Amino acid sequence: MGISTLTAALRQLAYASAADAIDENLELSDTTAIKCLKRFCVAVIACFGGEYLRAPTIEELHGLLEQNARRGFVGMIGSVDCMHWQWRLYPTAHAGQYKGKEKKPTVVLEAVADYNLRIWHCNFGTPDSLNDINILDKSPLFNEMLQGKAPRIDFSIAGNRHYMPYLLADGIYPDWPVFAKHIECPRGKKQKHYSRAQEGCRKDVERCFGVLQARFRILDTPCRLWSVHAMPTVMHACVILHNMFLEDERFDPDFTGHAYLFSDAAQPAGVPVFNISRPATVHQASTVADLITNSFKLHNRREHFRLRDDLVTHLWEVHGLQE
Repeated sequence: MGISTLTAALRQLAYASAADAIDENLELSDTTAIKCLKRFCVAVIACFGGEYLRAPTIEELHGLLEQNARRGFVGMIGSVDCMHWQWRLYPTAHAGQYKGKEKKPTVVLEAVADYNLRIWHCNFGTPDSLNDINILDKSPLFNEMLQGKAPRIDFSIAGNRHYMPYLLADGIYPDWPVFAKHIECPRGKKQKHYSRAQEGCRKDVERCFGVLQARFRILDTPCRLWSVHAMPTVMHACVILHNMFLEDERFDPDFTGHAYLFSDAAQPAGVPVFNISRPATVHQASTVADLITNSFKLHNRREHFRLRDDLVTHLWEVHGLQE
């Protein structure tokens, strides 16, 4: 790809320029401009997808766990939520499938992000007629856990042991031990303090969506692509470039971020110790019984409420030490 074709692709991604608006400066037809956009996105995914569209490594998990423990959420590795991308040139036959609460055809992105706005998981392509629960059922987010290949993480909250990391989520997500949700009707100062802290930390993924749409205006405007199969290519390329920008800023010696939030003074109780280990067997669940056992652990409502109660107690103790 030459300079003009790369410029056409980047203008469409960053500024949401219409394909026929590039003809005046770059002397490219609208059809050629769209082809340049698709080829550029495919090349980005092929070259950098393996590095910037992956789950965190053991070392990165240690960093995420320690960072979130200093914020009061011991064992948390990120926040999960969904973002909608409106589809403008949708086929009329697909209108009912892609219309939901947004009233206009949209395609949904499910993502997991951390405090630094790094996206560790993205699942794009489900129609808006599905809600967050249906999207979760179709998502590969917990496939490794069901197959017994996910890392085992041991940690302690309020004196109780837990063996499964969790994500911060809003109230529509199910009562699973991998989700820490806010309390809808909190009673007492402890539960109110937990709900405020949970809602504040869960804004990480909301901030991530805002930054992603601000960097790539194509995601903030109705999609002009005709094919629904081309939309995931553009979305994944934007996520990869977003993660690349964050990595470049992180290694900038002049970039300090918000390190003061994670100092020892912000966590008077000290940072817990996490034990992360790979499972003894990394192959897929060999029997149906293994899959059923892993599924039961994933859907255990009792463990969900036990985790929530421990977090309520822990956050209140940290809050009391800070006063």
